[in-house]
Amino acid sequence: MTSTLLSQKAATYLRRLCVDIPTRRVGSQGNRAATDLFAATVASFGFDTQSVPFDCVDWSHDDADLSVAGARFEAFPSPYSLGCRVRAPLVVVSTLGELEAADLSGRIVLLRGEIAAEQLMPKNFPFYNPDHHRRIIYLLETKKPRAIVAATSRDVAGVGAIYPFPLFEDGDFDVPSVYMTEEEGFFRFLKRGG
Repeated sequence: MTSTLLSQKAATYLRRLCVDIPTRRVGSQGNRAATDLFAATVASFGFDTQSVPFDCVDWSHDDADLSVAGARFEAFPSPYSLGCRVRAPLVVVSTLGELEAADLSGRIVLLRGEIAAEQLMPKNFPFYNPDHHRRIIYLLETKKPRAIVAATSRDVAGVGAIYPFPLFEDGDFDVPSVYMTEEEGFFRFLKRGG
């Protein structure tokens, strides 16, 4: 097979997975369609496949409505986040050290800067879960903020071209959260709410 033909085939597979099936989150219909497509494709090359079913959570959401002192901000619900209606004082956290020192109980926490620079692994993810991710999740759960606003930066290495990206994508994380661009979170939200 020529390299041109291989490139065309690869482009076809990517188009089917990324355009024809745009939502592939675990537990969704798109995830099942992508799994079926993969199994059928590799079977066409003579490979045997097995698919092991497991229970998982799917998720749907409404829009996020975030406002401070009458000003509205563009924010998006974090995948798998619990919903909430909260009015509370704002605390801004930029580093793990600031998170360790912060009193978050009963407050809304704005995570920005260094602490919001890369997507955090789900707390029960068994394959890869860095210590600093687990520490952030632990501190947030034990300090009990009422909600989290994550102003995420551009993380080309971790999430590619997605901007803003959800800091949390975790069905086991029980603190409601939204995410927004770094510019929206710092320049508009922080100045209005801080």
